[in-house]
Amino acid sequence: MKNLAREYVYWPGINKEIEEMSANCKSCQETIKIPVKNELSPWPVPNKSWERIHIDFAGPCKDGKLYMIIIDAYSKWPEVFTNTTTSAKDSIKNLEWAFSHYGFPKTIVSDNGSPFQSYEFKNYCKSKGINQVYSPPYHPQSNGQVERFVDYFKRMMKKNWGKSNWLQEVLLNYRATPHESLNGKSPAEEFLNKKLRIELSLVKPEKSTNSINNRREEIREKMKSWFDNHHGAKSRKYEIGDKVFPNERQIIRVDNSPSPMTYSKRIIRPTKRLVVENTKSQSYREEPIKYLNNWDKSKEKHSRRIREDNRSSSVVERMKMSQMMLL
Repeated sequence: MKNLAREYVYWPGINKEIEEMSANCKSCQETIKIPVKNELSPWPVPNKSWERIHIDFAGPCKDGKLYMIIIDAYSKWPEVFTNTTTSAKDSIKNLEWAFSHYGFPKTIVSDNGSPFQSYEFKNYCKSKGINQVYSPPYHPQSNGQVERFVDYFKRMMKKNWGKSNWLQEVLLNYRATPHESLNGKSPAEEFLNKKLRIELSLVKPEKSTNSINNRREEIREKMKSWFDNHHGAKSRKYEIGDKVFPNERQIIRVDNSPSPMTYSKRIIRPTKRLVVENTKSQSYREEPIKYLNNWDKSKEKHSRRIREDNRSSSVVERMKMSQMMLL
């Protein structure tokens, strides 16, 4: 609790005040851990996260449920599953969920319980290339990685009894709390390589700048500037009342070309498409913006001559296609 509080706030005597608050808390005193000092041979530290995991069951607990607990030996990252039985089938189902997210570990450490000694569980581990290691019988401290969390888990359940989402809160706070064994880092920092955002994060303002994002934005702006300059691109703005000709380049027309008329438009994507409405026929269609040009009334005669030429060439192309089909 003290380590988590110091991550976000500090004032002189904060540790003492937290200890006094805990000493005056009835739930805290009822669930306080009584340490047992025994000399144990420590487990070797894995080279990376999820290389060795420790598993065990907690329960039946106060709520009548069983909980399967998985602890990553490297980062202390916990996963908790609600079970109705301690069967090998249910245990494998929980492991498959974890493995689908994080991959297969090299080693699983467990006690000598019947689900972990079963042929089904052993065969499953063998098929995934996982080495099984058992803690000595009647000596649960040998599997201390998970036993410590089981003890913490039971105390937190008793302390938060009555809350509907107590399990999610317990896991979130545990994953976000710095650990001395992790050199002051949290399980999330070691496992996910980032700090989790929790309620206390609101006390500490976030950094307003990010050098990586700023660099990406600079590169994006340079690419846009190069493209616009290289292609002579210009920003086109159309206003209500502008007269335009829609693009007809890909349509073969043999009838008379339409005379200029007023169109209303609605921008869908300013840089991509334009929806054009024919105010006479009330018809709609999409046109590429780059093919729409502002209408200049002074050039109306010249534009009509171009349309007649296009019409003639379209008829010739149509006749050529008909002759080829007859041949």
